[in-house]
Amino acid sequence: MKSPTKQLKISFIGLGKMGAAMAANVRRAGHPLVVWNRSSDKASPLLELGATLAKSPAAAAADADIVISSLADDDSVRAIVSRPDGILAGMRLDAVHIGTSTISPTLSDELGRMHAAAGRQYIAGPVVGRVPAAEAAQLVTFVAGDAERIEVSRSVIAAYAPLIFVVGQRPSQASVAKLIANFLGASAMDLIGQSLAWAEKSGLPSALVSQMLSGFFANPATREYVTKIGERDFDTAGFTAAGGLKDVKLMIAAAQDVKLRLSSAEALRSKLEESIARGWQDKDWSCFTDIDRG
Repeated sequence: MKSPTKQLKISFIGLGKMGAAMAANVRRAGHPLVVWNRSSDKASPLLELGATLAKSPAAAAADADIVISSLADDDSVRAIVSRPDGILAGMRLDAVHIGTSTISPTLSDELGRMHAAAGRQYIAGPVVGRVPAAEAAQLVTFVAGDAERIEVSRSVIAAYAPLIFVVGQRPSQASVAKLIANFLGASAMDLIGQSLAWAEKSGLPSALVSQMLSGFFANPATREYVTKIGERDFDTAGFTAAGGLKDVKLMIAAAQDVKLRLSSAEALRSKLEESIARGWQDKDWSCFTDIDRG
């Protein structure tokens, strides 16, 4: 196990697929790690790596230099931060909380104010990437907050996201950057699906169109979706349709906050809503592209 430049004590809150992979990389970097998850059985692989399981978010945060959270949505983040045995109740005055979830810009700024009022520091640090990238410690992150605290936390963040973009001081700036990244990804999926549907209905060889798309979209994750959508491989879900709908709604709301209408995102919302109405809520979120294919 590697020895970090400075051995910071870390707590990790939320051990879903992404959170568990990120926490494992923090532990492999040599940091003492305390974890908490609503379902404690998900902590077992991390305990085997030497982590300690806490009984509550407050207990997990109590001795940490840095608290990292990876939670599902606005409601769960707000609850885990503010409940009586939550993150804020346990954090030391000099500790930092890094929120890696995709949440609304409004909540990001609210979290910044909540932490400041309690004498704590909050860094918004949503991550970009699928579970395989999290497992390989190859995520990308947008971070916003106090510049000095970001630098202190950089080596820990780099354990799971080596490509770090500092986007400003207001937490909402990181949330907006993440939503833009997701908007680009979702829009690319929409283009892939429509292009393949057009090719199929026009009698073009699907292999030709797949080759065209693979050359146009050079990003490895996008190339993965070219194959996934082309083969209709939606049962292996890296990110569900239900989660995708949540993110698209956040995109639309964040754009409305700056007097912008994202008509493409509204179309995506309709397709994801139809996907969920068809019972596809647990399929990979790229399943909405199948609506165009009949």
